Amino acid sequence: MAFKTISQTDTLETFRTTFNALSQDDFGDIANLSAAISSTNLVDAMNETISIATSSAGFTIADDTSTTQIVGGGDTLTVLGTANQIQTVVSPTDTLTLSFPNDVTISNNLTVTNNLTASGSTHTLGTIEVSGNTLRSTDSTRINVNDTFRVNALETETGTMIVDELSGFPRIRSTRGDKFFIFDAIPTFNSSIIFEGATQDSFETTITAIDATADRTITIPDETGTIVTTGSSGVITSAMITNGTISTDDIADDQISEAKIADDAVGQDQLKSVVNLQILNSSGGVLKSLYGAGA
Repeated sequence: MAFKTISQTDTLETFRTTFNALSQDDFGDIANLSAAISSTNLVDAMNETISIATSSAGFTIADDTSTTQIVGGGDTLTVLGTANQIQTVVSPTDTLTLSFPNDVTISNNLTVTNNLTASGSTHTLGTIEVSGNTLRSTDSTRINVNDTFRVNALETETGTMIVDELSGFPRIRSTRGDKFFIFDAIPTFNSSIIFEGATQDSFETTITAIDATADRTITIPDETGTIVTTGSSGVITSAMITNGTISTDDIADDQISEAKIADDAVGQDQLKSVVNLQILNSSGGVLKSLYGAGA
């Protein structure tokens, strides 16, 4: 742009022709202004020029809050990664690669929707695979949990055994019709075993073992019957006692009362050796026979 001046002694005509030439020669003829520019003043025309230049040689970026930023020609767009979340790599030609690092940190919640397959999604984290409601290991038949694993209930694959709680009490139960539950081991209990019975009420049967001073064995015989305790009454029968198993030393004087012996319960067949005392009539007939133990 040429530098033009007028002096104080110049005429108005000189002023007019000088600045007319300045407008035409230095600012250009407005008739030659591009049709893409609609402004008739210099400032608005410059603003329009910036907008046109940005749209052709630059671009606008926006975030999810609708905040925008113009990146024009000669500007640099910097994409920054976040440690343990995302990393960025710029490579020829005009390529920006976004990827996850080997160790990813998600500071808040992670929600994965079922959108991988029509029948449900499968997600793999290392060697742990989650498919719908199924959790499994991809390289083993076992999943190790190093901390306390708390659930409402545990059950086997077919649901025949369930571990849960009943009214605050831990419970192991069988869903089989026969209620069978197999221990493939020797169970060890504390001092007592409690049987609730068919009715869940305030009465139970408790079997208690006194602390043993040596290994003890109580054998349950191979037979059907009723266990006899010191509290049993009317349980022992003559069929339960083998002949000859009770000796005279086992019976103390006056230990067996009359009430314990039924009428005619003791006869000559019940005595080891027999002395027969007979009462005869005058004709020599036997009126009464008294049997007693021999010497």
